[in-house]
Amino acid sequence: MSQDFLERCNKKMQSLYDYCGTKASELYTKLLEEVQSLYNHCKAKANVLVAKLLEEVQLLYNDCLEKIIAFIAQVKAVIAVAKIQLSMLERRVRLQVMSIVNKVQDKQRRIVRRIKVRYNSLRMMWHSNQHFTFWFIPADGQNIARTHVKKTHLKYAMTAVASFLVFVSCTIGVLAHFAVQNEQQKQELAAYKQTKSEQEQTIRQLRLMAETNQKKLAALSKLEDQVRSQMEKSGAQLPPKSNASDYAGQGGPVLGSANPASIVLEQEKNIGLEADAKKADLENLLSAIEAENYRREVTPSQWPTSGGYISSSFGGRANPFGGYGRDWHPGIDIATDYGEPVYASAAGYVQQAGWYGGYGIYARINHDYGYQTAYGHMSRVVCSAGQYVKKGEIIGYVGSTGYSTGPHLHFEVIHYGEQVDPSSLM
Repeated sequence: MSQDFLERCNKKMQSLYDYCGTKASELYTKLLEEVQSLYNHCKAKANVLVAKLLEEVQLLYNDCLEKIIAFIAQVKAVIAVAKIQLSMLERRVRLQVMSIVNKVQDKQRRIVRRIKVRYNSLRMMWHSNQHFTFWFIPADGQNIARTHVKKTHLKYAMTAVASFLVFVSCTIGVLAHFAVQNEQQKQELAAYKQTKSEQEQTIRQLRLMAETNQKKLAALSKLEDQVRSQMEKSGAQLPPKSNASDYAGQGGPVLGSANPASIVLEQEKNIGLEADAKKADLENLLSAIEAENYRREVTPSQWPTSGGYISSSFGGRANPFGGYGRDWHPGIDIATDYGEPVYASAAGYVQQAGWYGGYGIYARINHDYGYQTAYGHMSRVVCSAGQYVKKGEIIGYVGSTGYSTGPHLHFEVIHYGEQVDPSSLM
């Protein structure tokens, strides 16, 4: 008797659900027509407004274009006047420069002419005489002395004086060359000392920077170890760390053929290798964290309602309809108020949403890692087949549809095709 009554109630609920769906479809169609009409009206208004705006913009563009053309014409006129004035100024300057050059050339020709006349007279005097007389006049004008010198002796004397002057000039040149070299060596030595001092200062700064970077890398390594420790406690799969022997430090008491700069460069090289290794480790660790977050996102672990309690556990139980016999319960029943929201226990794609026999209004979601979750006896469902839902997103509301004695949510978890106890994952 009770079984027939439940089946009739189920049929009535199914017909009522279908009627509500039909009405909702009609209401949606009307609403869609109204929205389309409103959209067409707004589109027409927008087209009129755009046309007016284009006209205003065109007028403004034409006005600006006329002003720009007038301004360009004024600029061209100013440029033409400036070119004329510049050509006139250039002509005046050229004439003045040519006048000055002509005066300088005339003066130069007069001076050259005088020099040539003087040189020719001295040359004729030298060739026409074999003896020369030198007068020695004291300042008081008394005891004037004179001497006669042969031109041959005078040639010898002039040659000797010229040779002496050449010798003195060469000696002065060599000494000046050595003095310049000495000064250059002094400057080079001072520059070398300055450069060496700057290099030593730079090496000290680089050592301090290397020590600071090594401290930062050590702190980063400790932080990475702490993150790995916390992830291991949460059960995450961690990638292996890089090989520390690639950048391990070495040393000794003898410097050998190296120098302080090469030591600093070697330290910087090892710091770079260690930084690259830490970067690779952190990137791998980030990938592991992202994978772990994704695994948690798609693993059913969130309680599917905002409250409630388990009114019927997973597994064998007494028959709730009449109390006689036992049956197998493939999930858990969570008793809570009618109309309370139902949340997706994990992220995934909705496989089924709607009426499903004794489950009443039902939803089934496929997750990754072989998990599926099912939600039954809801009052209504707000997701559809093929939709992607996030973890904690509302997919329906608690009800008592299907084979149910009162408001509750029937919740199932399937792992690779086998039913599992949902309470073991919460």
